[in-house]
Amino acid sequence: MAQRISLKAGSIVYCGNVEYEVIGPVDFNSIKARNVIDGAIRVLTLGELSARSTDEEKVPAAPLNCLSEEEQKIALQRFEIIKPAVRNQLSRKKIEELAAQNGVHFTTIYRMLREYGKSATPSSLLPKTHCRGGKGQHRIDQAVEDIIRQHFNAIAEAKLVDITKVSIQSLQTAIQNKCKIAGLKAPTWVTVAERLETYLKEQNIPRQRGRRKRRQRLTAGGTFPDAKWPLDVVQIDHTPLDLILVDDKDREPIGKPYVSLAIDVYSRMVLGFSLSFDAPSIFSVGQLIAHCILPKDHFLESVGVNARWDAFGIMRTLLLDNAGEFRSEDFVPFEEEYWVEISWRPVGKPEYGGHIERYAKTLNGKIHDEPGSTFSGINDRGDYPSEEKAVYTIDEIERWLTVLIAKEYNEEKHSELGISPRKKYELGIFGDDKTVGIGLPDIVEDQERLKIFLLPTFWRTIQREGVKLDKIKYFHDILRHWVGKTDENGNARKFLFKRDPRKISPLYFFDPDRKEFFKLPYKDLTRPPMTIWELQGSKKRCKEKGIDDPGEQQIFEAYAERMKIREEAVAKTKQARRERETERRRGKNKPIDQTDRSNAFARTDEQSAPLDDIASIYDDASLLDGVIVKKTSGEE
Repeated sequence: MAQRISLKAGSIVYCGNVEYEVIGPVDFNSIKARNVIDGAIRVLTLGELSARSTDEEKVPAAPLNCLSEEEQKIALQRFEIIKPAVRNQLSRKKIEELAAQNGVHFTTIYRMLREYGKSATPSSLLPKTHCRGGKGQHRIDQAVEDIIRQHFNAIAEAKLVDITKVSIQSLQTAIQNKCKIAGLKAPTWVTVAERLETYLKEQNIPRQRGRRKRRQRLTAGGTFPDAKWPLDVVQIDHTPLDLILVDDKDREPIGKPYVSLAIDVYSRMVLGFSLSFDAPSIFSVGQLIAHCILPKDHFLESVGVNARWDAFGIMRTLLLDNAGEFRSEDFVPFEEEYWVEISWRPVGKPEYGGHIERYAKTLNGKIHDEPGSTFSGINDRGDYPSEEKAVYTIDEIERWLTVLIAKEYNEEKHSELGISPRKKYELGIFGDDKTVGIGLPDIVEDQERLKIFLLPTFWRTIQREGVKLDKIKYFHDILRHWVGKTDENGNARKFLFKRDPRKISPLYFFDPDRKEFFKLPYKDLTRPPMTIWELQGSKKRCKEKGIDDPGEQQIFEAYAERMKIREEAVAKTKQARRERETERRRGKNKPIDQTDRSNAFARTDEQSAPLDDIASIYDDASLLDGVIVKKTSGEE
C-alpha cells in the first residue's frame, strides 16, 4: 500500500476504481477533483481517497515506447543511477556514496528504488508520468513547457541569483503569472520541481545545497528561513509539567507528568502533544509524531472536547531534541519511508528550538494558576502545599491541555504574526488574493503502518531458532527463508525489527523480499504478555537476586514473582499509586497489535478487521533494501 496520498493540484488519486486528477482543496475534509476519463468534476471527501484503484493490485507504469524521446532519456538516466542498488543489496553507507556520486540526496535513491520496485521498468522512474496519448504526448501543454524552460534560462543567464537557491514556491508563482497572461493552465508545484531537477541535470548545474546543508541554516533565536509554508519545519520538545497529578482511583498525589509538544514553525500552530509519566523516549516521540500526522477527530472525541483542530498531514522537516536517550537510527526507516527529514538540535544550543521552548514556557505559566502547581521552583512555590492541593488526574489534565491548545492558543492572535496560528495555517494551505496556498498536505493511507514505523527500531540476525531480542526468543515460519543470509561483506545479515513497548509480543519483522511487516510471536507460546517496563523490572529483580545475566526462563520467573508481590501488596504509597496509574495510562491506548485499521477521515465508525497473523499490513510496501545496518557489539 502507498505510504502517502498527495493532495496537491495535478496529483492522481482514486475513489473506488475511478481515477481522478486533483484540482484543489475545498476545505480540510474534501477536495475538488476531475475524472480523467469523462472530465466530470466532483467533490471528494478525504475518507474516500486511496492511492490506487480498488480493482488493481498495482498501477502499472507506462512502457518505454509510449514515452517521448526526452522522457525515455530521463527514465534511462535515472535507471543508470540506481542500477547498482537494483542488482545488489547495498548498505545505507553504500547508498549514500551512490547518491554523492550522482549529486543527489540519499533519500532520492531510496525514492527511485521504490518507484522502480513497483513495476521493474525504467519508465516507472518518470515522476507523475502516465501513458495517455502515445509517443510524444505530454501531460501539460508544450507552450507551458516552453514558459518553464524560458524562465529557468532567464534566471541562469542573468546570474543575479543562484537558481539552485530559488525556492520552488517562488519559481511556481512566477511561472503561474506568465501562464495566466498567456491564457494557459499553470503547472503544479510538483511539476515545476520535477522540471527544475531535469534542467539542472541537463545543464550540469550542481546543487549548492542539499537537505543536509539546509539543516545548517538555522539561525539564532529559532528563525527558520525555509519555513515558508505549513508543515515545512516542525519543532518538537519535552518538558515536565509544573503540576502534581493524582491517581484515578484514590485521588492521591503521584507526581508530575511529562508533556511532549510539536509546533509548526510557519504558523506557530500546535500540531499535537502527548502526555506520560514516562520520561521522553523514542517511543513517546513516535507517539507525538503520529498524533501530528493523523487527523484529530477521533482524539477530540475520545477526550470529550468539541473543537476545531485541522492539523494533519506529513511534514517536510522535523527538528528534534538531541538528547542522549535518543538514537537517530531509530528514525531512519520512518525518514526514508515517508520522505521526512529528521534534524537534530545541536547540544547546548537552545536557540535552535526557540518557538517550541517559548510555548512550553507559556504553557507551564498557565499551569501555575491551577491547583496542585509546583510553580517554577521552590522560591516561587514558597509554602504552597502542591501535593495537598492536587486535584487533576492525567486524563483530566489531558482534556484541559486539549482545550487550552485547540480552543485558546491556536485561536488567539499571535503577537508576532498579527493573526491567530490557525488563521495563519489556513492562509498557507488555501491562500487568498495575495498569497498562493500550497494546498492540503499529503496524508497517510495506512495509519497502522505509520505507527509501526514510528516504533523503536532493532537490527538483528536470524538464526535457526528464530530471532532473539532482550533475551526473549521469537519465531515464525516466515523467518526460515532468511536463516544464514549474509550481507555484501559476507557478514551475517541483519534485518529490521520493530517492537511496541506496551506489548513486547508480537515483534514486527520487515521482510525485504515481500516488502511487508509480519508479526512474530514468542517462540514459547505459553509465555504471558509483558510490557517493556515489566521486562526491565524483571531483569532488575534478577540482579537483586544475584543473577547478573538472566536468561529467558529466569526473566519470566522473576516476572511471575513480581506480579505475585504486586497482587499481595497494599498499594498505598505514592510510588505504588504512581506505578499503578502509569500502567493504566499506558494501557489506555491499545498496543498496535490490538488496534484495528481505520480511515480517520471517514465519516463512519466502521473499522476493518485487524491484521492476520501472517498477512501484510499494507499491499504495496516500499523498497527498504539498503537501509542502515546498525552495528552492535553483541546480540542479546
